[in-house]
Amino acid sequence: MRLEIRLEPVEVGTLPPNYREALQAVIYRNLPSPLADALHDGRYWEGRRPVKPFVFSQLSGSITYQRADGFSVGGPVWFRFASPAADLVQALAEGLLRNGATQIATLRFAVQEVAALSDPPLKPPLVVRTLSPITVYRTVEQDGRRRTQYYNPLAREFAELVSANLARKAEILRLPCSEPIQIRPLGIGPRNRRLEQYKGTWIEAWAGSFRLEGPEPMLWLALHAGLGAKNSQGFGFVDVEPQRESRHTHEEKQR
Repeated sequence: MRLEIRLEPVEVGTLPPNYREALQAVIYRNLPSPLADALHDGRYWEGRRPVKPFVFSQLSGSITYQRADGFSVGGPVWFRFASPAADLVQALAEGLLRNGATQIATLRFAVQEVAALSDPPLKPPLVVRTLSPITVYRTVEQDGRRRTQYYNPLAREFAELVSANLARKAEILRLPCSEPIQIRPLGIGPRNRRLEQYKGTWIEAWAGSFRLEGPEPMLWLALHAGLGAKNSQGFGFVDVEPQRESRHTHEEKQR
């Protein structure tokens, strides 16, 4: 299931550049304590590597990046939340509506609306755009030291890691995974690179549009669990591009 959460600021102000940490905290605060604890500790879905089965987008709406100060909020904003676990989505929706207000960093917001989003047609190929950038990486050893190696969408490893990550999620969820998903960047260049900070660590991620091909269950999982790594930290939320979707449908009808 997928949600769109619309918020109205009690007063306008500024959010820090790393506000995604505070936005993640909003999610945990509005869940029942037993569910939030299990999710935070990696006990909700346990496997060889614990998975936190949710993803959320960045804020959109009346929010503007100010290089020196962070993000200026001048009016209503919204973000999206998704998870393949329906009970998790339902619990968050109920918590937000029951509380009626929430705080992101230093700014207080009224909860205006929590809307369930219908799933788009999933006929491949699917063109998606990021609502929060995608990150993939490996830990490598160099000169006797371990470091994190991030990959850009033009590197072969990017597609391999995105596909492997989604397959691992499908395995834990026991979804059919007859063939791997294929991802190809569309018009991605240096301007799409993002350096995001989370709890003091800098993360390289990539925004933009991507073409996905694969079985429908895997495309569904991409929309509900996110692409790449660190989804529960607010990376890898994607949605179908409406213009690309309608153009693809029109082309199919003409054939």
